[in-house]
Amino acid sequence: MGAEEQIADALRPAVQAAGLEIWDIERSGATVRVLVERPGGVDLDSISQLSTAISATLDQHDELVPAGRYTLEVSSPGLERRLRYPEHFARYIGQEVTVKTVEPVNETRRLRGTLTGASADDITLRVDISPTETKEIRVPLEWVQRANATFTWGQADKRARPKPATSKAAKAVSDRAATAVGEAPAEAEEATC
Repeated sequence: MGAEEQIADALRPAVQAAGLEIWDIERSGATVRVLVERPGGVDLDSISQLSTAISATLDQHDELVPAGRYTLEVSSPGLERRLRYPEHFARYIGQEVTVKTVEPVNETRRLRGTLTGASADDITLRVDISPTETKEIRVPLEWVQRANATFTWGQADKRARPKPATSKAAKAVSDRAATAVGEAPAEAEEATC
């Protein structure tokens, strides 16, 4: 078990007691960075209180920090968070990500696309080959040097507030989709121009 995993195991009870979960632990030199999250986001008061609890826990475990001295950073992983573990990728299926690989994949080491699959061994991206063509590319996790979620301005607003059907054709597509997932069809709306 690596140093980050040992730190995560020691901190997990304090983090869970605060109603948060550990996204990632990074240890670089004398810096211990703890990235935490919860549905709906993390506020500064929670970060402040958790920092105190984490510091107290690390002070009891000198073996987990370099020479017992360290700089602690506690924060949210942010919108363009790093994806490192299979469970990170699984949460972002259907979202846009960027991936840098150690070996060329599809003749490049830098990929940007929609994450369409994730397993314990690999991820699958749908990338644009041309304006009219896409391709599914499988990348072994051992080849992923760095991967991040990608935030596009306006994208979150579109997901949070879907636009109402504005035509009979759009309503029909919406009704078919709702029926396919076991929901009641949407109420008819007048088209606006």
